[in-house]
Amino acid sequence: MRHPAIQWIQIPAKNLNRAASFYENVFDASFFFEKLNEIPHAIFKENKGKEEFVHGAIIEIKNWKNIGCGPVLFFDATGDFETIMDLIKENGGEITHEKTLIRSKESGSSFTIPNTYIDNKPGYYAHFRDSEGNKMGLYGTN
Repeated sequence: MRHPAIQWIQIPAKNLNRAASFYENVFDASFFFEKLNEIPHAIFKENKGKEEFVHGAIIEIKNWKNIGCGPVLFFDATGDFETIMDLIKENGGEITHEKTLIRSKESGSSFTIPNTYIDNKPGYYAHFRDSEGNKMGLYGTN
């Protein structure tokens, strides 16, 4: 039996409503709010008619000292990279590493653009901090 590599994500937040608003405005996500094990959650809703679905939640953490540390999750930005970067800035986020072509260095000074492991096409990435200071990423093929 096969299982997906990532089944659930939890994005820590100091302010749950602010964080949910950030992801709604930037990625058109929607949430339902619930308290699980006494921890407030904004759980990603399944969007009918869309193939992709994020399984996870934003969780409110009041006293986590290193809230900006943790795994970097990369959101698909193919076709809308610049628009998404603008929305990040407009909604309280910060671009920490601008859109960059993924490439590898060959011997000598020339560079090659590899096909990525994600979709076997050349790709771009960027890093950003969301409204709560979490380091996240964008990935896209254009």
